[in-house]
Formats: sequence, C-alpha cells, structure tokens
Amino acid sequence: MVKREKDKVALKEYFRNQSELSLDDLRAYFRKDDSEIPDTTIRWRVYDLVRSSVLHRVGRGLFQLGDAKQYHPELSSRSKKVSTFIRKNFPDVSFCAWNSDLLNEFAQHLSAYPFVLVDVERDVAESAYYQLKNNFSGVFLRPSEMLINDLLPDFRSPIIVRYLTTESPLSEEKGLPLISLEKMLVDIFCDPEFTFLAGSELRSIFGNAFQKYIVNENRLLRYADRKGRKQDLIKYIYDSKFLKQ
Repeated sequence: MVKREKDKVALKEYFRNQSELSLDDLRAYFRKDDSEIPDTTIRWRVYDLVRSSVLHRVGRGLFQLGDAKQYHPELSSRSKKVSTFIRKNFPDVSFCAWNSDLLNEFAQHLSAYPFVLVDVERDVAESAYYQLKNNFSGVFLRPSEMLINDLLPDFRSPIIVRYLTTESPLSEEKGLPLISLEKMLVDIFCDPEFTFLAGSELRSIFGNAFQKYIVNENRLLRYADRKGRKQDLIKYIYDSKFLKQ
C-alpha cells in the first residue's frame, strides 16, 4: 500500500503537466532510471497500477492519473420501477431506463422538469410503449421536440420511449441495465430531447463530467460514431479543452 502511494505521488509529479498518458509516456517514465527494462515488465507494472486504481484506462493505450472515479448513476424510483417492468415483460430485450435529473450533478442550473427516458430495441419499442402506457402515466413514444417542450411542464416525470442505438455503452447492476457516463454525454450532445442544454450549460456538464469521473474516450467516440456525430463531438471536446490532443 505504501509503495503504491509512493508510485502515485511520483507519477503525479512527473506528469504534472499532462492530463492523459500514453503507453509510450509510461515507457519513457519507467526507462528513465533503467533503460534496459523489458516491455513485458513495463506492461505488468502498468497493469498493476491500473488494478490498484493509481492509473485509469480512458482509451486504447491511454490512461489518466488522479482521483477521478467510475461513474455510478443513482436512478430515481420511477426509473427503477420502469426498468424492472421492462425487464419483467421483455426479458430478452436490450434497453436502458434513466432519468434526466441525473444531469443535475454536472449542470449549472437544476432542471425543474425531469423526465424518464426508456431506450429500447427498435423492434419492440412500440410494444414496450403500449405496455408502459397501460401501467404508468405520461408515457410518450418518440415525441417531437416541440411536443417535448409542451410535455415537461404538464406532466410529473413523463416517460419518453426511444429507439436504443445498437452497441450503446451500458453497465449493469442487479440484473438491470444502467446508463454509462459515455452514453449520457453523447445523448445530450446529439439528441433532440436535450436541445434545451445549449452553450454554457452543455459545457458545464461536459467539463464537470470529465473532471470528476473517468470518461472512456474510445467508448465515447465509438458510440458517437454509431449516432453519426463522431467528428462533431471530437471537435467539441477538444475545442473546449475537455481533453488534450
């Protein structure tokens, strides 16, 4: 434990001007005192530092050093009920239910009109919508942006059913899917449900998310690519200096 803490202090001092480290950066670090150290030993040391949370993987061959942690969403009771209902009635379907007020952790201003998003496989979205509508109030299937703006003030936590993009990055807890931070960021950047997050509000969410938690850049951009916005997102995150090139 003491050695790992020393490793962490030494790495933070050596890389104090870098937010991300490549495998080549780490090779150079380990070889500054031992130029003959084999690559296999370096990879093992990197693996041990990742396993002990001194380093965090954020992409293929990319790492972050610091106190960032994995994101774990705290779903609302309504989102949990919806998620449990979908899992029970559509046991073999990929889906994700989450509540928009998860964004309050990162935003400048708290949302006055939270809503629940149910992203479900396209083939069963309509069936899921009718099942939900028969058991929950305020359920809507892919409403227009204009309708969403009208819905929020008039319903208490309306449920919006959408199509789940294939290969969406999700995690799981107790048999129920959870939204990943990467999916959340891409969705608010791309989707019409979040056009109200513009300018400084969107930058605040992205900036706080990247500062507070580990964001897997590869997973983020792969999902953005699935939604046809990869290049737009790359420009946004680097122009805004959430990540350094």
